[in-house]
Amino acid sequence: MDILAAVGAWEQGARNERKDVEMVQTVLTRAARLLGWPDVDPKGVDGGIARPPRKSSTVQAIQAFQARAGLSPSGLLAPGSADWQRLVQAVDAAPAPPGGDSFFPFAKPAVADWTHPPRSFGSRRSGGRRAHAGCDLYAPVGRLIHAVRDGVVIRDPYPFYAQTDALEIDHGDFVIRYGEIKPDCALRKGEEVKAGQVIARVGLLVGIQVPSAMLHIEMYDGSASGPLTAPESASARRADGVPFLRRADLIDPTPFLNTWRTRLAGT
Repeated sequence: MDILAAVGAWEQGARNERKDVEMVQTVLTRAARLLGWPDVDPKGVDGGIARPPRKSSTVQAIQAFQARAGLSPSGLLAPGSADWQRLVQAVDAAPAPPGGDSFFPFAKPAVADWTHPPRSFGSRRSGGRRAHAGCDLYAPVGRLIHAVRDGVVIRDPYPFYAQTDALEIDHGDFVIRYGEIKPDCALRKGEEVKAGQVIARVGLLVGIQVPSAMLHIEMYDGSASGPLTAPESASARRADGVPFLRRADLIDPTPFLNTWRTRLAGT
């Protein structure tokens, strides 16, 4: 894990590239939660650093960590610097909190619940000929999507539905397809992600009857192999036999999301 350019205080020469800022904010957020250091909490993951004379919660969080680590509180983290390496090492060495280390994929609640049709798992699709294979989390276009748990990207982002993409991540106990994301995800197959890390953004479905924005979450227990989208002959099925047109190890994300809803990413 590394950043490509300096992040932090503008007056110290920071470039504050969006993806670098998001990474630093994600690591600081994890440090605050895992290590019990509230002063190193950047108060959110938004990819931005306020310019002086406004105060930046992220710069304050960097300075707080540096002070705790016995480093000069410059408010700057540079690629490969001792400050950045100490921060990453502190988080990596932290014990997992009780109850696991999983998050809701947003830093804010979804706009609507995912337990009622048409958003819920198993809802009617295609006039009842197939069942909805996931849960839809409605949110504004561009909202940051966070990894629910540590994991490894198992496929490059690819076109999914109505001019949006999908990303597949193996989270160990399960595989998640993060669907209907913006087609600008930079992650690639083989890359590791950390719980709470920003991985993508909510996309806009276009070319359909009602343009809309959401994160489509599908989950698989990993007991099967091959493409997640499957023909009817090999598909998982609803209790009444209606096919999902998905791999046989498809599972319902609803109970997971109901648990994670109290652990918003970045909190």
